[in-house]
Amino acid sequence: MTAGRVDIIEQGPRGPRRAGIAALVALAAVSLVGLLIGLLPSRDTSRPAPEHEPEPVPVPVREAVTVKPNAVYPEASGTGGTRTLRVTFPDGSRAELTYPAGLNLASLGARPYTGGTLAANGKGGVFRVLTAPLYGEAETAAGRPMIRHLTGGVTLWPGPLGVDTAGPVLLFAFGDWRIALQDERAGMTFEQRLAWAENLRGTLTPDGFLTLSARGPLRLSPPGEIRDGVLVGPQLWLGGLSRRMLVLAPVPDCERQGRASVALDPRHTVSGSVCRAGFYLAASGDESFVRGALRDVRVRAPPARRAPSPCAPPPPV
Repeated sequence: MTAGRVDIIEQGPRGPRRAGIAALVALAAVSLVGLLIGLLPSRDTSRPAPEHEPEPVPVPVREAVTVKPNAVYPEASGTGGTRTLRVTFPDGSRAELTYPAGLNLASLGARPYTGGTLAANGKGGVFRVLTAPLYGEAETAAGRPMIRHLTGGVTLWPGPLGVDTAGPVLLFAFGDWRIALQDERAGMTFEQRLAWAENLRGTLTPDGFLTLSARGPLRLSPPGEIRDGVLVGPQLWLGGLSRRMLVLAPVPDCERQGRASVALDPRHTVSGSVCRAGFYLAASGDESFVRGALRDVRVRAPPARRAPSPCAPPPPV
């Protein structure tokens, strides 16, 4: 890998300055210093002054971070014992879930996941995954200062604490959504990080889901892509704030794909999975939830809207 620019941690303060207050304090300080100089004895100039004065040590500024769930909570429809939930995957494809009301999937919240590859001088490229941290920027920051801004909507943060193999985190802001790209320890150059920042786009659907797109040297993983036995195509992660979690992934011909898995965060372990009708489902949590989710949840592509016939009479006004 060719060496690129090195990210420098900016230690200077970033907070807003209070110009009026600073001016008053400066004037008062000048008056007080003048008064004290008149009262103090004159300096002994027979001794040489030190060549270098010690410089003050800069203190990193920790900006205020709002803590809130980084998820969308879609509204379910239906009455009685069955509910229907319409969702949108990060690639823009849609699905309709039907499930027993007792599973209460709508209350879990949904977060996007997908992989992407940045072309690297005609070689295999740089593959990374994009996830939505449970608590967004607050979870990524973990009380530590930001390293730098890459673009107006993309920032660079220190990697997770206690993970020796992890590098910095690129955090993308798309509206209220925060999407994280976890780099490796011997990771990308500055130019490669900037290419990710400049070529990944996010769009919000009317019902609050986030869809992602790429341009230039960046390519997002298609549905069903597998790397090292792990699905890295577009997915939705339902839950995570509690033990219960359900992963949905469109996987064409998944019944013939063979065994694959999903990579959840360390707080959740997949307890079971199933593949039916072109969708992969994996569940985590208590036994009753896992059993009910894998047995009773049905996922299908929503029915296509029929285009009006050119010979049909116009609708009444």
